[in-house]
Amino acid sequence: MTSKTQLITSAFKKAGAFIYPKVCLHCNDVGYNGMDLCERCYQGLSWVQYACARCALPLPTGNAPVCGACSNRELHFDYAQTPFRFEGFIRDAVSQFKFNYKLNLGKLLAQLLTEHIENKCVDIPKIIVPVPLHKKRLRQRGYNQALEIARIVSKEISSGLVYDEIYRNRDTSVQMELPAKQRHKNVKDAFSVKDDSTILKNKHVCIVDDVMTTGDTVNEVAKCLKKVGAEEIGVWCIARVSTGKDE
Repeated sequence: MTSKTQLITSAFKKAGAFIYPKVCLHCNDVGYNGMDLCERCYQGLSWVQYACARCALPLPTGNAPVCGACSNRELHFDYAQTPFRFEGFIRDAVSQFKFNYKLNLGKLLAQLLTEHIENKCVDIPKIIVPVPLHKKRLRQRGYNQALEIARIVSKEISSGLVYDEIYRNRDTSVQMELPAKQRHKNVKDAFSVKDDSTILKNKHVCIVDDVMTTGDTVNEVAKCLKKVGAEEIGVWCIARVSTGKDE
């Protein structure tokens, strides 16, 4: 795109923002910072202040870099980042986006995640991989919420998007409906990777999902990424459950 074209595009965007200003999807007030969320609602979101560097579990203080659970289990990913605890407006927005086809909320959530990434992540991954949805669930829902988030994030941070190398090989039960002890078994070996996959080899890759509870789902995806030679694996999600009891 030429500089002249960029100037024209920018001018049209500014004119459009003036004529059709953003409106808060929570309270219908005027949008803030180019998002469909007002400043008051933005400030009132369930932000994570301190978190485990490995699994992004919200912590009461910043004294311990890693939570106790991560010290005693095998993780196939290297780090995790999330801007929010899974509560309040964020919880409602994720649910509406995921189950009620509210794609405007999905766009807002992706914008919030992108903002967090740009502020917190120094080393941007080369490739983003959304958590796959089983084909049966995809037919029922019509779209993969993780892929919709990943599309926006990858474009904004200029990372590659890969969504067809890893697939869900069986239709698992919904994690949120299971007790914590059954969640690991539910998703164990539920993902597969193409045998001839080379695009992920020696790459810094980040897995994208909407909500992280115990981390079992993204850990299984990360295991597949390791099989095909991914060098460093991160996890980005919109929100993290604090207790592991809900999703």
